[in-house]
Amino acid sequence: MPNKIKMDLSLYFTYLMISILASASLGPSVLLAASNSINFGRKMALVGVFGHVGAILTLAIISASSLGFILMSSKFTYLIIKYLGASYLIFLGIKLWRNKGVFRLAKHNNITPSSINLFSNSFILGLSNPKALLFFTALFPQFIHADQALFPQFTLLISTSLINAFIFTSFYVLIAYKCKGFLLKQANGQLISRITGSFFIGFAGSLIFSN
Repeated sequence: MPNKIKMDLSLYFTYLMISILASASLGPSVLLAASNSINFGRKMALVGVFGHVGAILTLAIISASSLGFILMSSKFTYLIIKYLGASYLIFLGIKLWRNKGVFRLAKHNNITPSSINLFSNSFILGLSNPKALLFFTALFPQFIHADQALFPQFTLLISTSLINAFIFTSFYVLIAYKCKGFLLKQANGQLISRITGSFFIGFAGSLIFSN
């Protein structure tokens, strides 16, 4: 049936785990959300979280739209993107492994910005990071069946990423608000970055040798 999603549970679980690791990584958007939480409170920080999620949705749609035409037009191009994508995941894992893991928050600001400013700042920060677009472009071909309806497949994958982004960024907002001093001390180490990087490299290896 052409409209049926042929994504088995194990393949979706792999995507889910990669999405969770990506969402849990300490990137610029997470740092901004934590800073907003400490400086302006949890409720105001959540406005920025929605801006972050909106940026992810925008980048994912851009990636899915362009890949849709590619997947439908050329299987050879699809295979090239697949292996380039796996290579990018390895590159990302190595970069995370070498990251010093420095976690710095902005100084306290007594002037509370408007909700629009918090949303737009997080949204623009998310869009200004080309790595997010490359990440989706690298990831989607690994889990899409080119001979099946693309829209429901992309909808499932994008929805998964959006939910994870919201949950984990909101979690960091809560942690930053409740455990300011502890978080600043613990997040300076390299252990978190190296563990995450190792998982990315491992997933890339499994995708390279998968059908």
